[in-house]
Amino acid sequence: MKIRFLIAFLIIATLIGCLSAPSIPTPEPYGQRYIKRGAELVKGLAACGYCHGDSAQPDSPLSGGRSFEDKYGEVLAANITPSQTGVGDWTAEELSRAIRFSIGRDEEPLSIEAHEGYRWMSDQDVYSIIAYLRTVKPVDHEVERRSLSIVDRYTVGLLESHLTVAGYVPSLDSRNVREYGKYLVNNLARCATCHNSPESLLEEEQFLDGGKEIKLSSGENRVAPNITGSKTFGIGSWTQSEIVSYLKTGQAPGNKISDQRFCPTHFYKNAFGQDLFAIAKYLKSVESADAAADADE
Repeated sequence: MKIRFLIAFLIIATLIGCLSAPSIPTPEPYGQRYIKRGAELVKGLAACGYCHGDSAQPDSPLSGGRSFEDKYGEVLAANITPSQTGVGDWTAEELSRAIRFSIGRDEEPLSIEAHEGYRWMSDQDVYSIIAYLRTVKPVDHEVERRSLSIVDRYTVGLLESHLTVAGYVPSLDSRNVREYGKYLVNNLARCATCHNSPESLLEEEQFLDGGKEIKLSSGENRVAPNITGSKTFGIGSWTQSEIVSYLKTGQAPGNKISDQRFCPTHFYKNAFGQDLFAIAKYLKSVESADAAADADE
Protein backbone atom coordinates (compact mmCIF):
# COMPACT_ATOMS: atom_id res chain seq x y z
CA MET A 1 0.00 0.00 0.00
CA LYS A 2 2.77 2.44 0.94
CA ILE A 3 4.63 1.68 -2.30
CA ARG A 4 1.53 2.32 -4.41
CA PHE A 5 0.90 5.57 -2.52
CA LEU A 6 4.49 6.65 -3.12
CA ILE A 7 4.25 5.85 -6.85
CA ALA A 8 0.98 7.80 -7.14
CA PHE A 9 2.53 10.74 -5.31
CA LEU A 10 5.54 10.78 -7.65
CA ILE A 11 3.32 10.65 -10.75
CA ILE A 12 1.19 13.57 -9.50
CA ALA A 13 4.28 15.57 -8.56
CA THR A 14 5.76 14.97 -12.00
CA LEU A 15 2.57 16.11 -13.73
CA ILE A 16 2.38 19.25 -11.61
CA GLY A 17 6.01 19.96 -12.38
CA CYS A 18 5.38 19.61 -16.12
CA LEU A 19 2.34 21.88 -16.02
CA SER A 20 4.19 24.57 -14.12
CA ALA A 21 7.50 24.29 -15.96
CA PRO A 22 9.16 27.67 -16.45
CA SER A 23 9.65 28.97 -19.98
CA ILE A 24 13.02 28.35 -21.60
CA PRO A 25 15.08 31.57 -21.54
CA THR A 26 15.36 33.22 -24.95
CA PRO A 27 18.97 33.50 -26.15
CA GLU A 28 20.22 36.74 -27.65
CA PRO A 29 20.06 35.98 -31.40
CA TYR A 30 22.73 37.34 -33.71
CA GLY A 31 24.24 36.66 -37.10
CA GLN A 32 23.31 37.34 -40.71
CA ARG A 33 21.15 34.22 -40.96
CA TYR A 34 18.78 35.57 -38.33
CA ILE A 35 18.94 39.18 -39.53
CA LYS A 36 18.18 38.31 -43.16
CA ARG A 37 15.18 36.19 -42.23
CA GLY A 38 14.02 38.83 -39.73
CA ALA A 39 14.12 41.60 -42.35
CA GLU A 40 12.10 39.43 -44.71
CA LEU A 41 9.48 38.79 -42.01
CA VAL A 42 9.26 42.33 -40.59
CA LYS A 43 8.97 43.88 -44.05
CA GLY A 44 6.99 40.94 -45.42
CA LEU A 45 4.47 38.49 -44.00
CA ALA A 46 4.60 39.69 -40.37
CA ALA A 47 4.10 43.26 -41.68
CA CYS A 48 5.30 44.89 -38.45
CA GLY A 49 5.37 48.35 -40.03
CA TYR A 50 1.69 48.06 -40.92
CA CYS A 51 1.04 49.05 -37.28
CA HIS A 52 4.38 50.14 -35.82
CA GLY A 53 5.62 52.15 -38.79
CA ASP A 54 5.62 55.93 -38.89
CA SER A 55 3.49 55.22 -41.95
CA ALA A 56 2.07 51.85 -43.05
CA GLN A 57 4.94 51.12 -45.44
CA PRO A 58 7.55 48.32 -45.37
CA ASP A 59 10.52 50.70 -45.14
CA SER A 60 8.98 53.19 -42.74
CA PRO A 61 10.79 53.75 -39.39
CA LEU A 62 9.22 51.51 -36.73
CA SER A 63 8.82 54.44 -34.35
CA GLY A 64 5.16 53.82 -33.51
CA GLY A 65 2.57 56.34 -32.44
CA ARG A 66 -0.20 55.60 -34.94
CA SER A 67 -3.68 55.05 -33.50
CA PHE A 68 -5.68 51.80 -33.68
CA GLU A 69 -8.80 50.39 -32.08
CA ASP A 70 -9.18 47.19 -30.08
CA LYS A 71 -11.88 45.96 -27.71
CA TYR A 72 -10.91 48.59 -25.12
CA GLY A 73 -10.85 51.52 -27.54
CA GLU A 74 -7.91 53.53 -28.83
CA VAL A 75 -4.37 52.15 -28.52
CA LEU A 76 -1.15 53.61 -29.89
CA ALA A 77 1.36 51.32 -31.60
CA ALA A 78 4.65 51.17 -29.68
CA ASN A 79 8.05 52.38 -30.81
CA ILE A 80 9.97 49.14 -31.49
CA THR A 81 13.26 50.68 -32.62
CA PRO A 82 16.34 50.10 -30.41
CA SER A 83 16.20 53.54 -28.76
CA GLN A 84 15.72 54.38 -25.10
CA THR A 85 12.16 55.48 -25.92
CA GLY A 86 11.64 52.21 -27.78
CA VAL A 87 12.91 48.72 -26.96
CA GLY A 88 16.63 49.46 -26.87
CA ASP A 89 17.12 48.11 -23.34
CA TRP A 90 14.66 45.20 -23.64
CA THR A 91 16.11 41.71 -23.44
CA ALA A 92 15.42 39.12 -26.12
CA GLU A 93 13.18 37.26 -23.69
CA GLU A 94 11.14 40.39 -22.96
CA LEU A 95 10.73 41.06 -26.67
CA SER A 96 9.74 37.47 -27.30
CA ARG A 97 7.04 37.66 -24.60
CA ALA A 98 5.70 40.92 -26.05
CA ILE A 99 5.55 39.50 -29.59
CA ARG A 100 4.06 36.13 -28.74
CA PHE A 101 2.00 36.68 -25.63
CA SER A 102 1.28 40.45 -25.58
CA ILE A 103 2.93 40.77 -22.16
CA GLY A 104 5.14 43.80 -21.46
CA ARG A 105 8.45 43.81 -19.66
CA ASP A 106 6.82 44.75 -16.35
CA GLU A 107 4.22 41.98 -16.75
CA GLU A 108 1.64 44.52 -17.87
CA PRO A 109 -0.83 43.20 -20.47
CA LEU A 110 -0.53 44.62 -23.99
CA SER A 111 -3.22 44.57 -26.68
CA ILE A 112 -3.85 40.91 -27.47
CA GLU A 113 -5.69 41.72 -30.69
CA ALA A 114 -2.59 43.41 -32.10
CA HIS A 115 -0.54 40.18 -31.92
CA GLU A 116 -3.27 37.57 -32.15
CA GLY A 117 -1.86 34.46 -33.81
CA TYR A 118 1.81 35.08 -32.99
CA ARG A 119 1.78 32.79 -29.94
CA TRP A 120 2.83 29.72 -31.92
CA MET A 121 5.35 31.50 -34.12
CA SER A 122 8.46 29.30 -34.26
CA ASP A 123 11.41 30.17 -32.06
CA GLN A 124 13.52 30.54 -35.20
CA ASP A 125 11.20 33.23 -36.60
CA VAL A 126 10.82 35.05 -33.27
CA TYR A 127 14.61 35.16 -32.89
CA SER A 128 14.95 36.41 -36.45
CA ILE A 129 12.55 39.29 -35.89
CA ILE A 130 14.36 40.26 -32.69
CA ALA A 131 17.76 40.08 -34.39
CA TYR A 132 16.57 42.34 -37.20
CA LEU A 133 14.95 44.86 -34.84
CA ARG A 134 18.35 45.23 -33.14
CA THR A 135 19.77 46.50 -36.45
CA VAL A 136 17.21 49.17 -37.41
CA LYS A 137 17.98 52.85 -36.89
CA PRO A 138 16.99 54.02 -33.37
CA VAL A 139 14.28 56.68 -33.36
CA ASP A 140 13.76 58.86 -30.30
CA HIS A 141 9.97 58.96 -30.09
CA GLU A 142 8.13 58.60 -26.80
CA VAL A 143 4.75 56.90 -27.30
CA GLU A 144 2.16 57.32 -24.58
CA ARG A 145 1.30 54.04 -22.88
CA ARG A 146 -2.34 53.19 -22.40
CA SER A 147 -3.48 52.53 -18.85
CA LEU A 148 -6.59 50.41 -18.36
CA SER A 149 -8.68 50.54 -15.23
CA ILE A 150 -9.51 47.51 -13.10
CA VAL A 151 -13.13 47.96 -14.19
CA ASP A 152 -12.11 47.57 -17.86
CA ARG A 153 -9.98 44.53 -17.10
CA TYR A 154 -12.77 42.76 -15.23
CA THR A 155 -15.62 43.69 -17.58
CA VAL A 156 -14.49 44.12 -21.20
CA GLY A 157 -11.42 41.94 -20.62
CA LEU A 158 -13.02 39.40 -18.32
CA LEU A 159 -12.41 36.43 -20.63
CA GLU A 160 -9.10 37.67 -22.01
CA SER A 161 -6.14 35.37 -21.36
CA HIS A 162 -2.48 36.07 -22.17
CA LEU A 163 -1.54 32.44 -22.70
CA THR A 164 2.14 31.57 -22.77
CA VAL A 165 4.17 28.69 -24.19
CA ALA A 166 6.59 26.82 -21.94
CA GLY A 167 9.19 25.20 -24.15
CA TYR A 168 10.65 25.23 -27.61
CA VAL A 169 8.47 25.85 -30.71
CA PRO A 170 10.12 24.15 -33.69
CA SER A 171 10.14 25.39 -37.27
CA LEU A 172 8.04 23.57 -39.84
CA ASP A 173 9.72 21.93 -42.80
CA SER A 174 8.95 24.11 -45.82
CA ARG A 175 9.01 20.98 -48.01
CA ASN A 176 5.70 20.02 -46.41
CA VAL A 177 4.13 22.80 -48.44
CA ARG A 178 0.53 22.70 -47.21
CA GLU A 179 1.39 22.52 -43.50
CA TYR A 180 4.05 25.19 -43.91
CA GLY A 181 1.47 27.38 -45.67
CA LYS A 182 -0.93 26.80 -42.79
CA TYR A 183 1.73 28.01 -40.36
CA LEU A 184 2.40 31.15 -42.43
CA VAL A 185 -1.32 31.96 -42.73
CA ASN A 186 -2.06 31.41 -39.03
CA ASN A 187 1.10 32.51 -37.23
CA LEU A 188 2.83 35.10 -39.42
CA ALA A 189 0.44 36.75 -41.87
CA ARG A 190 -2.39 36.02 -39.39
CA CYS A 191 -5.08 36.19 -42.09
CA ALA A 192 -7.78 35.10 -39.62
CA THR A 193 -7.50 38.43 -37.78
CA CYS A 194 -9.47 40.07 -40.57
CA HIS A 195 -10.91 37.24 -42.64
CA ASN A 196 -12.62 35.07 -40.01
CA SER A 197 -16.36 35.56 -39.96
CA PRO A 198 -17.58 37.63 -36.99
CA GLU A 199 -18.86 35.77 -33.94
CA SER A 200 -22.42 36.52 -32.83
CA LEU A 201 -24.88 35.29 -30.23
CA LEU A 202 -26.27 32.82 -32.76
CA GLU A 203 -23.21 31.89 -34.81
CA GLU A 204 -19.64 30.88 -34.03
CA GLU A 205 -16.66 32.49 -35.71
CA GLN A 206 -15.82 30.63 -38.93
CA PHE A 207 -12.27 30.28 -40.23
CA LEU A 208 -11.50 32.60 -43.18
CA ASP A 209 -15.19 32.79 -44.16
CA GLY A 210 -15.14 36.61 -44.29
CA GLY A 211 -17.88 39.06 -43.39
CA LYS A 212 -16.06 41.00 -40.68
CA GLU A 213 -16.16 44.79 -40.97
CA ILE A 214 -12.67 46.27 -40.91
CA LYS A 215 -12.48 49.91 -39.83
CA LEU A 216 -9.72 52.48 -40.23
CA SER A 217 -9.08 55.34 -37.82
CA SER A 218 -10.22 57.65 -40.64
CA GLY A 219 -13.69 56.13 -40.35
CA GLU A 220 -13.53 54.23 -43.64
CA ASN A 221 -14.45 50.56 -43.60
CA ARG A 222 -14.53 47.43 -45.75
CA VAL A 223 -16.01 43.96 -45.32
CA ALA A 224 -13.31 41.28 -45.43
CA PRO A 225 -13.98 38.66 -48.13
CA ASN A 226 -14.10 34.89 -47.84
CA ILE A 227 -10.63 33.54 -48.74
CA THR A 228 -11.30 29.82 -48.35
CA GLY A 229 -10.93 27.32 -51.17
CA SER A 230 -14.64 27.44 -51.97
CA LYS A 231 -15.22 28.10 -55.69
CA THR A 232 -18.63 29.59 -54.87
CA PHE A 233 -17.92 31.68 -51.78
CA GLY A 234 -14.13 32.06 -51.65
CA ILE A 235 -11.13 32.04 -53.96
CA GLY A 236 -11.27 28.40 -55.00
CA SER A 237 -11.65 29.38 -58.66
CA TRP A 238 -8.33 31.23 -58.55
CA THR A 239 -5.23 29.33 -59.56
CA GLN A 240 -2.32 29.15 -57.15
CA SER A 241 -0.38 31.46 -59.47
CA GLU A 242 -3.22 34.01 -59.33
CA ILE A 243 -3.22 33.91 -55.53
CA VAL A 244 0.55 34.45 -55.46
CA SER A 245 0.19 37.30 -57.96
CA TYR A 246 -2.47 38.91 -55.76
CA LEU A 247 -0.25 38.67 -52.68
CA LYS A 248 2.57 40.35 -54.61
CA THR A 249 0.58 43.06 -56.39
CA GLY A 250 -2.83 43.42 -54.76
CA GLN A 251 -4.39 42.74 -58.15
CA ALA A 252 -7.06 40.05 -58.21
CA PRO A 253 -8.22 38.14 -61.29
CA GLY A 254 -10.31 40.50 -63.43
CA ASN A 255 -7.83 43.35 -62.73
CA LYS A 256 -9.57 44.38 -59.51
CA ILE A 257 -7.09 46.20 -57.25
CA SER A 258 -7.35 45.88 -53.47
CA ASP A 259 -6.93 48.81 -51.09
CA GLN A 260 -3.53 48.38 -49.40
CA ARG A 261 -4.79 50.18 -46.32
CA PHE A 262 -6.94 47.11 -45.63
CA CYS A 263 -4.77 44.29 -47.02
CA PRO A 264 -0.98 44.80 -46.71
CA THR A 265 -0.01 43.25 -50.05
CA HIS A 266 2.70 45.93 -50.33
CA PHE A 267 4.37 44.04 -47.45
CA TYR A 268 3.63 40.56 -48.77
CA LYS A 269 5.46 41.30 -52.03
CA ASN A 270 8.70 41.23 -49.98
CA ALA A 271 8.13 37.62 -48.85
CA PHE A 272 9.98 34.68 -50.36
CA GLY A 273 8.27 33.24 -53.42
CA GLN A 274 8.15 29.77 -51.87
CA ASP A 275 6.34 31.20 -48.83
CA LEU A 276 3.67 32.83 -51.00
CA PHE A 277 3.25 29.62 -52.98
CA ALA A 278 2.79 27.67 -49.71
CA ILE A 279 0.12 30.15 -48.60
CA ALA A 280 -1.68 29.78 -51.93
CA LYS A 281 -1.62 26.00 -51.71
CA TYR A 282 -2.98 26.03 -48.16
CA LEU A 283 -5.77 28.54 -48.87
CA LYS A 284 -6.95 26.42 -51.79
CA SER A 285 -7.36 23.52 -49.34
CA VAL A 286 -9.44 25.35 -46.70
CA GLU A 287 -13.10 24.37 -46.72
CA SER A 288 -15.69 27.11 -46.33
CA ALA A 289 -18.33 26.68 -43.63
CA ASP A 290 -20.88 28.07 -46.10
CA ALA A 291 -19.95 25.43 -48.65
CA ALA A 292 -20.13 22.70 -46.02
CA ALA A 293 -23.58 23.90 -44.95
CA ASP A 294 -24.80 23.83 -48.55
CA ALA A 295 -23.49 20.28 -48.97
CA ASP A 296 -25.44 19.15 -45.90
CA GLU A 297 -28.75 20.54 -47.18
